[in-house]
Amino acid sequence: MSELPAPRRFSCRHATGLVHDQGAQVVDWIPTGHAPVLWLSPSTALERGRAVRGGVPICFPWFAEGPSGDLEPKHGFVRTLPWEMQSFESSDHEAVAVYRFTEEDVPDPALRALFPHRFEAEYVVRFGPELELELSVTNTDEHGFDFEEALHAYLVVGDVRRIRIEGLDGARYRDKVTDRDGCLQEGPLEPAAETDRVYESSADVRVVDPVLGRALRIRKRGSATTVVWNPWAEKAAGLPDVGADGWSGFVCVEGANVQGNAVHLEPEETHTMGYRVAVETLPGDPGASPA
Repeated sequence: MSELPAPRRFSCRHATGLVHDQGAQVVDWIPTGHAPVLWLSPSTALERGRAVRGGVPICFPWFAEGPSGDLEPKHGFVRTLPWEMQSFESSDHEAVAVYRFTEEDVPDPALRALFPHRFEAEYVVRFGPELELELSVTNTDEHGFDFEEALHAYLVVGDVRRIRIEGLDGARYRDKVTDRDGCLQEGPLEPAAETDRVYESSADVRVVDPVLGRALRIRKRGSATTVVWNPWAEKAAGLPDVGADGWSGFVCVEGANVQGNAVHLEPEETHTMGYRVAVETLPGDPGASPA
């Protein structure tokens, strides 16, 4: 495989960011005065047609192995194919990029046959005081279809064993590690082992990180599912682009519509899912708990 071209760089007074045209994948967002927010594996393969581990991969038109459990590539085909950048605007306040992808951008007929529908996807990326992502899918076919989607954000944390994730209390979830449905979240989520949960939740989420002395506030729109994932040590050791040590430095908190919350679109209908991240500084010393 050939080397993946360097990502595009975006900057404004409030932040800098990087985006690969392949997958329209945001791989960096650094708000001014703060440490990086998106985790990117230092050992990920930067090759055309191979998934990049980290940043915010776009999962579409299916999530994981899809509803049937046997679809490949995992998380759909758009994350390993180039998107077309339609426009770019930059001001003192923010930098905005707009990407586009349609079924005609899938070169392999066998791959296209796995999702034999006409569609247009638009992805708007805003780098500023917040990172704002917006994925819109329009049905340009003559028949309705269903799809799954996720913005698979890898968030930097000081130590995943010391964070807590607020906002999911009372939500039902599927635990993919134990293969159990209908689990109930009680209180904040404090990961202590491999975590792979699909929550029935559209609520705001807050990742409280006492090690880095900050909280990441995540707000979603048009997203009925929140996915939380970390492979933990044993599983990460078998993932070459995560490695034995990388797992402790991130947590994935994803905006999604998957499984029972898959999206149905009739012809000419559009569905939009938004995902926003903001950084809050915790009071006191970096090791202190928030007030």
